[in-house]
Amino acid sequence: MTTASRQGVLFASVFLTAVLAWSCSAATSQEAGITGTTGQAFVRVEPSSFFVTIENLAGQPLLDIRVAIKPVGGATEFTKLVSRIEAGEKRDISLSDFGGRDGTPFSLRVVRPKSITVTAESLTGQKFETTVPWK
Repeated sequence: MTTASRQGVLFASVFLTAVLAWSCSAATSQEAGITGTTGQAFVRVEPSSFFVTIENLAGQPLLDIRVAIKPVGGATEFTKLVSRIEAGEKRDISLSDFGGRDGTPFSLRVVRPKSITVTAESLTGQKFETTVPWK
């Protein structure tokens, strides 16, 4: 192997290693469960045995809020749509208000929840999404 070919192989391996390291470390805010320009959570989600409490932390009104309970091993999502939550507002959503696509009501006696996903949009059209585990 000549010196020029060794240098080419060395350059290629260093370049490939750098690209791989950059791609592994470049985590987006959505992967962390938070989307927004501030890097902070836009809502606080607190599940309980009777309610899912949503608190708006975005500092601006949120529109078209979709709260979805995802069960363990199930394909059915139980959703509730909220049209608007003002900045700083805290809203309790009863678990009986959640329903599946076919109208099946959510019940903790039947379904074991895995996570809650909340999606929303700001007045300026900015999209938000977060997923939190059920505690």
